[in-house]
Amino acid sequence: MAAMAMTEMVILAAAALALSVAALWIAGALLPAPRRAPAAPPDPSAATSTFLLRDGALIDTDADEGALPPTQDDTGDDWARLTRWLAPRFALPGQPPGGTRRYTAQDPETDPATLEVETGGPRTRLTLRDPRAACPATRHALLAHLQETSRQGAALSRMPMPVWLRDKEGRVTWENAAAAALPPDDRAPLLSVTESARVALDSPPRWFDLASHDDAGGTLVFATDVTPLVRAEKARRDFVQTLGRSFADLPAGLAVFDRAHRLAMFNPALADLTGLDPVFLSGQPEIFSFFDMLRDRQVMPEPRNYSSWRGQIHAMIDAAHDGQYREVWSLATGRTYRVTGRPHPDGAVAFLIEDISDEISATRHQRAERDVLLAALDRVDDAIAVLSRDGGLVFCNRRFATLARLDPGAREAGMPLDAVIDTCRARFPDDTIWQGVAARLDADSQPQAMTGQLALDTGPALALSLVPLGPGQVMLTLHRAPPEHPRAALSA
Repeated sequence: MAAMAMTEMVILAAAALALSVAALWIAGALLPAPRRAPAAPPDPSAATSTFLLRDGALIDTDADEGALPPTQDDTGDDWARLTRWLAPRFALPGQPPGGTRRYTAQDPETDPATLEVETGGPRTRLTLRDPRAACPATRHALLAHLQETSRQGAALSRMPMPVWLRDKEGRVTWENAAAAALPPDDRAPLLSVTESARVALDSPPRWFDLASHDDAGGTLVFATDVTPLVRAEKARRDFVQTLGRSFADLPAGLAVFDRAHRLAMFNPALADLTGLDPVFLSGQPEIFSFFDMLRDRQVMPEPRNYSSWRGQIHAMIDAAHDGQYREVWSLATGRTYRVTGRPHPDGAVAFLIEDISDEISATRHQRAERDVLLAALDRVDDAIAVLSRDGGLVFCNRRFATLARLDPGAREAGMPLDAVIDTCRARFPDDTIWQGVAARLDADSQPQAMTGQLALDTGPALALSLVPLGPGQVMLTLHRAPPEHPRAALSA
């Protein structure tokens, strides 16, 4: 009986609806079509949700707490928060408008909701009306959530990287267009991976990094094509290995630090010169750790002030980046290193460490021999000078410097050849002799010997002799001529 009564009620309702539609159709056919009326004023009987703000802060609302806009990761005041929350349906300005403004939904043909904003002094009232809902704020929150969910789904579907969803049993329940477009030979190895990993594919060789995210609905997997990155890393490793082989036989130690200031490359000579463990160097130590280890092993000079140690290293790195770092380290062990810093591409910097101990020792030995030679020549009564076609005054003894009245610093710093001859000509005027000396040194061939005498204002004349020492070099000697010797003409 109850079932029959329910059936009769449904039939009666359907008949009433059909009669109503027929009546409306007849009325529309008989009466002229009305003009399209302007937007109707807000329906006072429609349900409302009200938000009251003072100075941009929400102070009262009749909306359910669950319908209020979220506050997490929020910036700005409550007006900004409400405008972002209402933005999917209503376009509001950045600041409350003056007076009373009414806004229709962005799609008024399908959404009859309206929003009224009343501003007076520090207070602003927002009234949301929606004839389709008992609580407009709750319906708006639901619509906004559905819109956000739809937007996120569309974004996942259109992402250029493959994305898929796997359920608890491991079955793929959803995939985006990029995943569906994968070749069959690539789908199996990619979709079978159950955790984050790098997957290598063949024909052609490709690499993907898989990142998974678990939630209650299953596991969402993202596949990023990292083939260019893998190839770049391999090319870099090959390049470093090639450089390493190129510098393997270099006697100088080479240390190249990348832009992160970690040791990216070194050669065997670096370990030999510094005594650092190759295992330590292979671990790509940071540049400060590298120099700290050098200091601990006394392979670089001890800093005068340990508190400014890092500042000194910073200054060293900056100078190397500018290509201006070049120092000689005299170590406590007696060794001497020359350290040069040079910039490299992409913010890298390289240090070259050379053992110049033998070079320094040879230089010191030569300097000592020169000092002994000069000391011996200083005890000779004759004035002696060694002249070079290219270098001018090579050295002279004290007697020559005094007799020719040379500048005191000329013995150490040297003098150009023209300056030496001009000084001697001014001291001992005799153009014929000094022109002959200059001519013999200016010649491209081996200088020829010559002798002559220089007359003095008082006392006996000076005997001059020019003796070749080698290509472009001669020894000039001045000594007192014997009284019985007449002045001799220039001879060769």
